Amino acid sequence: MKVVQNLLLIAGTGRNTGKTTLSCKIINRFSTENCITGLKISPHFHGGTESLRTIVRNDNFNIYEETSSSSGKDSSLMLKACAAKVFYIEVLDEYLEEAFDAFTKIASPSCPIVCESPALRNYIIPGVFFIVDNTANKNKKTEILRWKASADRWIDTGTENINKIIPNISIRDNKWTYN
Repeated sequence: MKVVQNLLLIAGTGRNTGKTTLSCKIINRFSTENCITGLKISPHFHGGTESLRTIVRNDNFNIYEETSSSSGKDSSLMLKACAAKVFYIEVLDEYLEEAFDAFTKIASPSCPIVCESPALRNYIIPGVFFIVDNTANKNKKTEILRWKASADRWIDTGTENINKIIPNISIRDNKWTYN
């Protein structure tokens, strides 16, 4: 597995757990002193929208750059939170490593990355790894539980205030850390 220390990875146990809320709060907090790149990875192919500019399109994956902060999509919310750039990747898990390698050739190496993707943890060891859960959510992705021990923090948005987590995150020498 490849270690990517400028990557803060956020996975979730399902939909509506608070992944994007946490991503946006982190981006907003660190974007005043750093150029932060936002990244959303999805195994669902929806095709490009007006706000997504195609960067790479092939049989295995699509990489788009988000151009609007008002479309309401998760990638748009990251841009609204003041990310320098935001990318959206559509890819099946079997091509995820290839897609992430292509993304790293596009993204600025001097910009720390905040990424939403549970599957990327299968290929990458990030600088910081959070798993977001909400006890009220009954439709959980149980496969994420295998990463619980390697997470820097398991965050239950049903009982915890995510604002209290932000002060424990830092960037040093373009590497994410969590205390």
